[in-house]
Amino acid sequence: MYNVVSEALVKNRQQGYVSPDDFNTNINIAQLGFLDYLLGEFQQYAGGRPVARVQFGMNESTRQRLTPFIQKPVTLTVDGTGFAPYPSDYQQMDAMFTLQMDNRIRFAQQHKLYSYLRSQIDPISANPVYTIVDTGFSFYPTSIGGAKLSYVRTPKTITWGFIPDPITGIPVYNPGASQDPEWYDIDCQEIITRALAIFGVSLQLPQVAQYANQIKSQGQ
Repeated sequence: MYNVVSEALVKNRQQGYVSPDDFNTNINIAQLGFLDYLLGEFQQYAGGRPVARVQFGMNESTRQRLTPFIQKPVTLTVDGTGFAPYPSDYQQMDAMFTLQMDNRIRFAQQHKLYSYLRSQIDPISANPVYTIVDTGFSFYPTSIGGAKLSYVRTPKTITWGFIPDPITGIPVYNPGASQDPEWYDIDCQEIITRALAIFGVSLQLPQVAQYANQIKSQGQ
């Protein structure tokens, strides 16, 4: 990714050097922006229809792009007040189940919670619900004890690590200090396109793919 960004800047802005710090900052802004796009950007909502053009769970293809970050169900310990904190790498809900995973726990908005708590035909004792708050989940009934959560986690921070060349001082790639992207290759190209836009270069995906293939075949 670093080489593709450098190659694109050379050919489109005559700026051949990208500092590792600039690359690491912009590529991670770009990957979070792409994650937001796949989850469903609020900016895409239309009046009276709060649904994004692209969003997580829309279809198998969209979900497939996010599979590197969909966590297998983890156990949440729910305290006596019915509260459980978010996992440290939590980004967005996928599904919530009872501990035996034989029943899905439904989401309830706070302003509709009154109806769930007082329902005679759908009691929460048999069909629990949860709400979301600033630091975690609140479950009803509060005595639920635990739950299983599947969620989309935060991608690992992409890092182009380096050591300075002892003579020139130029950064030399260091795999041991680096973190590769976790995305599929086609999504890496989408992220590169977004990073280049931050650098001030606007390229279409086929052009980015061309640079990537050229570097793979010829090196840099």
